[in-house]
Amino acid sequence: MASFGRFDPGWEMRLRIMVTSVLVFGLVAAIIGFILYASGMAGSGSIFFWLLVSLFMIGVQWYFSPAIIKWATGARELKREEAPQIFEMVERLVKKAGLPMPKLYLVNNPSPNAFAFGRTQSDSGIAVHSGLLKLLSPEEVEGVLAHEIGHINNRDVAVMTVASVLPVVLYYGVLIFGPRGRDDRGFGIGQLIGAYVAQFIGQLLVMWLSRQREYFADEFSARLTENPASLMRALAKISYGADASRGGGEASNSMVKALYFAEPSSAKISAVEIAGAINAGDEAALMSAIEKEKRMGAMELLMTHPLTAKRLERLMAIKRSMA
Repeated sequence: MASFGRFDPGWEMRLRIMVTSVLVFGLVAAIIGFILYASGMAGSGSIFFWLLVSLFMIGVQWYFSPAIIKWATGARELKREEAPQIFEMVERLVKKAGLPMPKLYLVNNPSPNAFAFGRTQSDSGIAVHSGLLKLLSPEEVEGVLAHEIGHINNRDVAVMTVASVLPVVLYYGVLIFGPRGRDDRGFGIGQLIGAYVAQFIGQLLVMWLSRQREYFADEFSARLTENPASLMRALAKISYGADASRGGGEASNSMVKALYFAEPSSAKISAVEIAGAINAGDEAALMSAIEKEKRMGAMELLMTHPLTAKRLERLMAIKRSMA
């Protein structure tokens, strides 16, 4: 697992991360190419124009996103004397991962959550909600922090910043370059419908990519800390502990929802029962307890995070492989 003193997530995980990104961006590039070809504007000038527009949109979002996230969440930078244990945890984890130390932020929100953000690995931040520090044990907090470090290691913030522009690119690509009809004036109904369909497909692709990145960050955390059970308990408490997770405050900020570690589940499951099954290593009891959530099925297509049940299943498999 270690290579020259540095944590190595393994070539299989690196390959999966690369393949998922290539599949999404390759598919969208093919769709844009088809739009240009079908519109009769497949010349180099049109492609260059559309490439410039896309790069400009991505650049603006990439540059301003950290400031927007901090403003939207009310995150303020933490000082070491305020949370020395958190600083020590993160320093130990990033040293093992071979990454630069991110800035740490606190969001005054009673819901237990955390998220990573930033432009690059050397310009990144991790924000924790005040509710996370109150609800979770130190080992569970460490698992969540390692998950967020996994996002930084995998460059997920940059990847998802680029991906998030795709629905807009697809929408205007169809609207502007799609067939206009006989009179070639204005936007036809078919063109508008096509633009909305393209945008919806783009959003589905972005959400699928987001779910895959969560799996990768979970695996990174489990292997970095060598303690998958702590991450599983944290997931259970945040997702299934409805009273604690909603804590009298806003459970999540919709502007950064996709960045959160986890979201409360609508399934009526006991967090205490889940945690007990995890601690006892009783996989049968654990899967029985979360079977309700797995029935949500197709609803996952519209989610930025995988069903917690699926995340727990994958973590259980990782735990078995590490035994």
